[in-house]
Amino acid sequence: MEDERPIGPQIGKSPGNFFQTDVDLKTQQRRAAKRGNKAGESGFSARKINLLSGKTVKIFKGHTGPVTSLDIWYHEGEEYLITGSWDKTLKKWNTKTKNSLHTFTSHTDFVKSVVVSQTKSILYSGSSDRNILSWDLRTGELLPVTMKGHTMGVEDLVFNETEDFLYSASSDRHIRKWNPTTGECLHVFEDHLTSVYFIRVSDDEMWSASADKTVKRWDLETGNVDTTFTHPDFVKCLAVFGSYLFTGGRDETIRVFDIGTGTMIREIEGHFDEVSCMVLQGTTLYTGSLDGTIRRWLISDLINAGKETEAVKTLSPNLDKFEGLMTAEEEQELAELMGSDDF
Repeated sequence: MEDERPIGPQIGKSPGNFFQTDVDLKTQQRRAAKRGNKAGESGFSARKINLLSGKTVKIFKGHTGPVTSLDIWYHEGEEYLITGSWDKTLKKWNTKTKNSLHTFTSHTDFVKSVVVSQTKSILYSGSSDRNILSWDLRTGELLPVTMKGHTMGVEDLVFNETEDFLYSASSDRHIRKWNPTTGECLHVFEDHLTSVYFIRVSDDEMWSASADKTVKRWDLETGNVDTTFTHPDFVKCLAVFGSYLFTGGRDETIRVFDIGTGTMIREIEGHFDEVSCMVLQGTTLYTGSLDGTIRRWLISDLINAGKETEAVKTLSPNLDKFEGLMTAEEEQELAELMGSDDF
């Protein structure tokens, strides 16, 4: 699909906005709508939400910057939440009491990705400082294994199914394969043109989503790309269900592709801001967006090209009773960062 966005400056047609482009005005209108959505939150929290009712069950507060990533650690019958934040720290929480049990501090810039090794009880974290650090979750100790090689921030981390290899995606356009025990870089995947936001590994293949407006499928045995799916804008997330690929991105649209033919079969407009994450649970797809909502979709509806599709449920918990924690200056800084093309 070709990029239909205009090239060059498009001067606003409204007399009161002569020095702003039409694209700028549309963006402002969309953000104004977003600010009016009471489901959004300006605090620095993680939430546990009941997927049936859409209500917040628990809130974990303690970070002093937006929470960017999370994972769950299961240990000796207990469940712990791990969070990473723009405040450059990670935290371990007791999911029953909501108490913060430990704060991990060694990164020198935003923490953007976390992943837990359940077999070794080790936490790995990726940051805008370009490093991947490792931590003993039982003691909180920073381990000597640090993975260095990326030249820009680490956007995503994921293990293969056996946790033998760790994969990292970066704004430097590269994906790296690591030995998580020694920290040795085993391979560099180079085919994207710019930032890689999201990766998933399954069996002998890897999927990646990028700001170069593509999703790529990689053969892990050869290290080469075997299929590319093009989009009109940045792609921020993806999910694979059988022979179908689902993607979400900056243009607020969910797309469905037939993997076998490589063709797009559906475009679904449900969110009104960037679709930043998605996850499959059984035959249901959950999508999260900067519009402040999580939406639930039936896979059977999404792959039916002849059917009008709406989210089965929109989860937008009432956050009014939880006050925001940012100052006006911090709100402005966050808005500028969110509006950046490189975010």
